[in-house]
Amino acid sequence: MRGLVLIILLFIHVPLSAQPAGEPPAAATPRADFAALDKNKDGYLSKLEAAGDREIAKRFSSFDADGDGRLSEAEYVYAKQDNDRRVLRDAALTARVKAALLAEKGIPSLSISVETYEGQVQLSGFVPAPDIVSRAGRVTASVSGVRSVHNNIAVK
Repeated sequence: MRGLVLIILLFIHVPLSAQPAGEPPAAATPRADFAALDKNKDGYLSKLEAAGDREIAKRFSSFDADGDGRLSEAEYVYAKQDNDRRVLRDAALTARVKAALLAEKGIPSLSISVETYEGQVQLSGFVPAPDIVSRAGRVTASVSGVRSVHNNIAVK
């Protein structure tokens, strides 16, 4: 048993000690998604190259921290993380709106679809009376984090 542990430790230790002391580690390869967008392989994304990712292209200038008209890999990583946070915020907001509609008596919340993008909430679906349309819009607008409501609920 000790021999097996010794062999495992030896295999783990050998690759770590293979690099000479004081030498920096080899440069990491670029992210696969960044490399796929970087068509000219210059290590940066131009506005044209960034158009391959709609969410990054939409707010390109806000992610271009140094204002050079292109995104470095670090700026791209930040942009992807920012987009992931936006998606989570929108999903949480959608859940809060759905919960508020469920809690409201007289609103057939299961007949109403809720979609959120950057705090803008879109309601759609069918309800039996016009007053329910306006109540659903007011309930949605009262939820914390809602920036605007696009009420596309129809009466059938």
